[in-house]
Amino acid sequence: MKKSKEQNLDSTKTMADQHIVGNLTYSKEATNSAIEQEDKIELERKEAYIEPKTRSLLRKLLQGGDKEEIIPTYASSLGFVYQTTDPNPTGDEKDKIPLTFLDNLVRLDILQKNFFDSVSACPNCESTILTMHNRCPKCRSHNVEKTSLTEHIPCGNIDQKEKYKDDRCPKCGELLVEGQYRNMGRWYVCQECGERFEHPELDLVCRHCNKKFTLKEAQVVKIEKFLLNSNRKKEIRQNVASLEDIRTLLQDLGFSVEIPGLAVGQKSGMQHHFSLMAKKQINGKEIVIALDHAVSELEVQASPLILYIYKTSEVNVDIQIFIAMPKLNETAKRIAQGHEILTIEGLIEEPDTIKNIKAEIEDRIAQKTTDGKAVNEKPETKQESKSFFRKLKI
Repeated sequence: MKKSKEQNLDSTKTMADQHIVGNLTYSKEATNSAIEQEDKIELERKEAYIEPKTRSLLRKLLQGGDKEEIIPTYASSLGFVYQTTDPNPTGDEKDKIPLTFLDNLVRLDILQKNFFDSVSACPNCESTILTMHNRCPKCRSHNVEKTSLTEHIPCGNIDQKEKYKDDRCPKCGELLVEGQYRNMGRWYVCQECGERFEHPELDLVCRHCNKKFTLKEAQVVKIEKFLLNSNRKKEIRQNVASLEDIRTLLQDLGFSVEIPGLAVGQKSGMQHHFSLMAKKQINGKEIVIALDHAVSELEVQASPLILYIYKTSEVNVDIQIFIAMPKLNETAKRIAQGHEILTIEGLIEEPDTIKNIKAEIEDRIAQKTTDGKAVNEKPETKQESKSFFRKLKI
């Protein structure tokens, strides 16, 4: 008997241990899955920042200040629409922003959405393009007219006011005398069955799918407004402003600029994405600039820089530029210096900063277009220029 009890205890303990291990395994798998999902969202967010449509929208929101919002407007033929310009429901289609696009930016934690309104919608297709119709409670016809009723007290006639022609009762023909008639207010008259009623029933008709339904059957949907995620405003500004400033600078230098930039690797055949690519013909030679940028809370690690170096090794690039927000760590700085990468740390909005960056790019262009001869330059001047870029801060 004692042995049997011990066997049962051992069996119970084994089952408990298996349960604990199973739960730990499940917990570990769930944690790993959550981390992978978070990494995926972060990667998608970085890609979104360099997508032209997203960048254009974020730039306008940043320019509008803290209270800038994307508020829907209603158009009778479109329903609720979102636009980047002043509300104008009949404006160009290019100004309209798809709701799916905005919802995706919310999913990526770039935008946040708040309640704007709640409205009735079609229970079949959820369209808000609806028309409301008065309905006769007796025969259910929509052929209902709104009118005023007048009662001729002496004969008891109650009829529509417009039927009392020349102020005479249509029933007895007597002239209406003050105190012998009264207005009964607004009523509804069915032109099909003649029924008179004070409160009509209501029908809604969806103009998208033509479904007819009552107000009680209508679906209630929330209409949202969108604004920048306040927790990521600094990150958004860093991503948008840095690329815009560099693009303007390169365009001033006569480069054609693509954001994002795409190039096919010569060895791998893979399509490589850059934050920006710029090209310009100088003395019969095409100068190619490839730029990537990375944003971190404290400092950018070496991994995004190493990936950038790999991509530029696969593509013909004359000038390599890497922007780090707010700064590069020491290991990444040494790697960048060893590969002669022009590194920029922080925002570049100040005129003096932009001027120095422009001078550095012009200097590197000159080195690439002087028949293979280096530009006459004192080594210490070049070193000072590189040092300047490593010291740029927000």
